Amino acid sequence: MTELAVLAKYPFLNDTKEYIKSIGLSVEELLSHPLYERARTIGIERLDNALKNTDVGDSCVVTDSDCMMVVLSYPIARMVAVCVGDTYFKKRYALGEAYCAYRNLLDESSLFLLDAAKELGLHAGSIEEKQQIRLYFKDYLRFAPTHYKEWNMTNRTIDRGFVTVSQKDLARIILEVLRKRINDELDARECDPLAIRMFSEDIKRFQNIVSMQKKKMEAAPVGKLSVEKLPPCMKYILAAIQAGENVPHMGRFALVAFLHSLKLSPNEILKLFSTAPDYEEDKTRYQVEHISGKTSSTEYKSPGCDKMRTYGICPQEKIDELCRRVHHPASYYSAKWRQEKEKT
Repeated sequence: MTELAVLAKYPFLNDTKEYIKSIGLSVEELLSHPLYERARTIGIERLDNALKNTDVGDSCVVTDSDCMMVVLSYPIARMVAVCVGDTYFKKRYALGEAYCAYRNLLDESSLFLLDAAKELGLHAGSIEEKQQIRLYFKDYLRFAPTHYKEWNMTNRTIDRGFVTVSQKDLARIILEVLRKRINDELDARECDPLAIRMFSEDIKRFQNIVSMQKKKMEAAPVGKLSVEKLPPCMKYILAAIQAGENVPHMGRFALVAFLHSLKLSPNEILKLFSTAPDYEEDKTRYQVEHISGKTSSTEYKSPGCDKMRTYGICPQEKIDELCRRVHHPASYYSAKWRQEKEKT
């Protein structure tokens, strides 16, 4: 594999950024010159794939010219994602890039993985005699999907502040680091006016798709549940799950316990988690059934508003007047139903 092919697979690497700088292209050339038409087409394909499949996909790469077009498609996709101007869309795109990188990293050597991890700011190293990888515990706690049992710290070996992980584990953690980094970078950027002019039709198309998806998600019932009547905290957690984010354990626990209190079945609740990038039905089912009391001696109750705030899963900027008057998410949902009945 040529060096350029590696850059095409991992466009987030510093070497890729340096390569793009070395070409000396202006934004205007990249977005309008006929020579880069294929790069623009691939850039839009990245966004379409991320939105539909949670993976930007792999373009056909045969020659160095192919690789160059794929490399250049990355900044183009990012510019268009910013111009779409939708939080959900940017999150889906960021996840799509991160998941594609994760899928490719699974086939790389441990040395390549460690280099990528260090470039992304992770403190990782190898234990050569044991052919294992170790990761600084703070990095592990911040990015590992600890809502799964095998990722819990009680099931991990820790030595002098470092947690032992497998190559696959490290690739999964890189996914989360990359997803967050790309999303933060997109949030920090402003839309380029030239990108709006050149991609106006695609931008409008993406905006319409996202708008339709949001309306569908809000209107579609989950069992007998009315999504539009959910309290802001549960909408916030549900939206994060549907966007494929690594929702903290407490957020998932709160949502499952809340939905169980509204008499949703485990199967109905499971459907809500199926968009997660590492969704595994058997493990998620175990958690759902444990929280709901089906496979445990305790039927857990959903936390009230005070605890939601304490856990940092109450979206303070999204609360409404009804939120301020109730003390429990379930009370909010009940009040919404009463308001609708009063109207009729």
